[in-house]
Amino acid sequence: MMHDKVTIVDVPIDNLTKNRLLDVVYNEIEQKQKNIFIVTANPEIIMSAKKSKSYRDSILKADFIVPDGSGVMMASEILQHPLKEKITGYDLVHTFLSYASEKRKSVYFFGSQEGVAVDAAINAIKLYPNIRIAGTKNGYLGYGQEIAEEIASTNPDFVFIGLGAPLQENWAAKYKHLFPNAVVMGVGGSFDVLAGHTKRAPQFWLNHNLEWMYRLITQPVRSKRMIKLPIFVAEVYKQKWASRKVYVKRERHI
Repeated sequence: MMHDKVTIVDVPIDNLTKNRLLDVVYNEIEQKQKNIFIVTANPEIIMSAKKSKSYRDSILKADFIVPDGSGVMMASEILQHPLKEKITGYDLVHTFLSYASEKRKSVYFFGSQEGVAVDAAINAIKLYPNIRIAGTKNGYLGYGQEIAEEIASTNPDFVFIGLGAPLQENWAAKYKHLFPNAVVMGVGGSFDVLAGHTKRAPQFWLNHNLEWMYRLITQPVRSKRMIKLPIFVAEVYKQKWASRKVYVKRERHI
């Protein structure tokens, strides 16, 4: 599939609409040609990739790295290479659950604390009655080869991994070969929201790209993680200035 990419702090973000992404994903699912590893990249993930080469190597194994959140969209604007559309992980989870219900596909919920994945699966069935739950497992029971093989033995069509970054992407990159025909995606805290344990930002906050502020107000414990946001913006401007210097040098050379 040919499409544009926007490199933000050394991470290539796929520049495509959600509908285009879904067209490719669903075609692969129906054709059963290969697995699909999706990373929903927010500023925190991008900064973690900058800090850790091994983590960056993991996310570069993804078939798609999509922009999750207003911070990444803003970064593309700063770099004067705007991304087409924000594609959040939580919205993708619901889109895939709807598709799975329509097509009678199976979903595995792996991660989060004890009981959360189960509650998320129960609520998913209430919202999307025709989905098949391949299984659930909390992230505190381990996440090594044995667990991966146990999950793979259920032959799921979708594997949602709620281990948090960077663990979920590292896990997906390491074990995706065990899921030859599945969509494998890290979903962060989506299980908590789907389970009803955490509230998502109201639509007003979402519409005005202020979900990060709502999370900070309602979950002050996230403040340490939010420190990465201004650092991320600084790195984006550093990238912009560096590219300008290269451009000026080329102009002078010409």
